[in-house]
Amino acid sequence: MQASYFIAAEDLGNFMNGAAMNWQYGIQFYGLTNTEKARSMVPPPLEVIEENGETIFYAYVVNIREPTFAPWYMEGGIGLMTRLGDKTGVYFLGLQLSGPGALMGAFSGRESSGLPKKLCDRIVVDRTGDSGRCFIERKGVRLLDIELKIGQYNDPGFAQPQEGCSREQPIVTPGGCLLHKYRMNAQGFADMEIVYYDSPSRFYGWEPATATIALQSSIDDPWGEVVIDKVLGAGWMVSDNMVSGMDTIYRYDDPGAITRAMQHLFAGRYDQCTLTREHQRYE
Repeated sequence: MQASYFIAAEDLGNFMNGAAMNWQYGIQFYGLTNTEKARSMVPPPLEVIEENGETIFYAYVVNIREPTFAPWYMEGGIGLMTRLGDKTGVYFLGLQLSGPGALMGAFSGRESSGLPKKLCDRIVVDRTGDSGRCFIERKGVRLLDIELKIGQYNDPGFAQPQEGCSREQPIVTPGGCLLHKYRMNAQGFADMEIVYYDSPSRFYGWEPATATIALQSSIDDPWGEVVIDKVLGAGWMVSDNMVSGMDTIYRYDDPGAITRAMQHLFAGRYDQCTLTREHQRYE
């Protein structure tokens, strides 16, 4: 295909059409974190889902081997379970990407869906026998480091609906995220809305695992602020992740509310160098 500054209408109509992250290889992790602390990380009007003073913390690290919109890339993220009205889903605190397709994965996910994506130094997804290791590094800091032992969950009462899936008999599970989209202008941020991102997964493999997790912060990525009170378990998986729809479920109608929301959203999307200090000014 020859590059051109003019794109045919029929090609433009296929932008992210049927987007999917196929043949993911990696992990999903579940734990509990303090609800009061979780509330301080989530912008209103989202509410964290609480049970006995705890909120579910979710993490994943995957090698996306066959995305439909980019070369392969690595991706990982952390989030909290939240609700808005009758919609429940993950509120992502941040996602990191690396590898050949990372740039298109980050730009398309941020612009079309509102996912808080950044590019990082390195993501590793590794398994030997019954032992697994996944980590994410950015700016010289290991933001997330998960070690696994395949066989059973940390909490014997924990379970997942994709257990028992196989390549011959995959299991499709529902999933969703609560994401923020907005417009930027010379005055700052405007036209903010919350989108429900309907994102089911088709699982071909799922192996329960006992996990340990370590979270650290870089100067621009406050992942270490999350404290895991209890690890529920993890799963080593092979899956496809699809996008079934994106629906606006809330609009911010007050500039002050947009500013307050952006105070929570900023760190997942931008680095502090974008906050112009006196020594950066040219007048």
